[in-house]
Amino acid sequence: MQHDAGHDAPDVLIVGGGVIGCAIAYYGACAGLRVTLIDGERIGAGASGAAAGMLAPQVEAHQPDDFFDFGLAGRAEHARLAPQLLDEAGLDVEYRQTGILRLALEEREAVDLRGRAIWQRGRGLAAEWLEPDQVGTLEPAFGGAAGKRLVGALWLPEEGQVRSPRLVQALAAAAIRRGAVLHEGLPATSLQREGDRVTGVRTPAGVLRAGTVVLAAGAWSGALAATAGLHLPVEPIKGQIIVLGSLRRAPRHILWSGECYVAPKADGLVMVGATEERAGFDRRPTLSGVLQLALGATNLLPELGRLSVETQWGGLRPALPDRLPVIGWAAGCENLLLATAHFRNGVLLGPLTGKLATEMLLGKAPSWDLSPYSPERLSPTRQ
Repeated sequence: MQHDAGHDAPDVLIVGGGVIGCAIAYYGACAGLRVTLIDGERIGAGASGAAAGMLAPQVEAHQPDDFFDFGLAGRAEHARLAPQLLDEAGLDVEYRQTGILRLALEEREAVDLRGRAIWQRGRGLAAEWLEPDQVGTLEPAFGGAAGKRLVGALWLPEEGQVRSPRLVQALAAAAIRRGAVLHEGLPATSLQREGDRVTGVRTPAGVLRAGTVVLAAGAWSGALAATAGLHLPVEPIKGQIIVLGSLRRAPRHILWSGECYVAPKADGLVMVGATEERAGFDRRPTLSGVLQLALGATNLLPELGRLSVETQWGGLRPALPDRLPVIGWAAGCENLLLATAHFRNGVLLGPLTGKLATEMLLGKAPSWDLSPYSPERLSPTRQ
């Protein structure tokens, strides 16, 4: 099947049905663009569907920088988007501002976290150092013996979470309602390039053409970019998660330590994650990964050892060497927009990336300075 670039060709063809691709499809459709999205599997089957869904730019930040501010803007976009998706798609993405307790089990951690509290408060953010008894008051799970093992905790009440698979589904459903076309089970095998333009995307069903192509294929983005002669050194970093079942013993807030995080969900499930492994494109859970997470979780809160294991899974995070995303027009390819390699921040930055990418697709300057994430930094001559 050959799709010619005629009046029926979409304005935008998005390759990749994770949170980034679906967010671009949604915001693009909202802006009146004719959007088609393709994915080799089902929507959200990749890293987006295997994520815990935390919106947590503060908890891992060691210092204020552009990426920290970008993460804060990404978190704020979720607060605006969640009720909008509930109204348009009828799906609750479970956006909740549950807050995060970044726990210190050793004094050296406490020193670092107290310092973070100071500079984050200086930025006007909510960040409070809690002594062990205060942690137990806020989080009953640490009210007994478990609390005596703590040195304290950094309390970040503005951090939150969503249910990642539901977010992807809601974005896709809302995009479809606004006229976007989505094709699951249709993989892109290569980009078809002529001169300084990508003229189409080759699939097992033939070549799909569009005015503009967006590459948002996660860990597979690098291989697809190479078919158009582009250097995009994305590698897959596997992250494993364990899902525990609980109706009574779940903590109230997200718990985070240097070894793992524990994220309680609205339905009583508790997600424990996540590993970082170089395992190629093998996303299957492993015994060593499950063991690492189990030890980290029970060391953090021994009571978690009594919970049943409901399931476990792995996802492949797309990562560039500098661990920053790439968002911008491909060098030397005037109609190919790159929006990928968000590593551990795909869910956090997905909606904001969708909004900014749509601005670029409309020919506008993006409302956020994206120069730190420009494809130009990846040129081999700049390495």
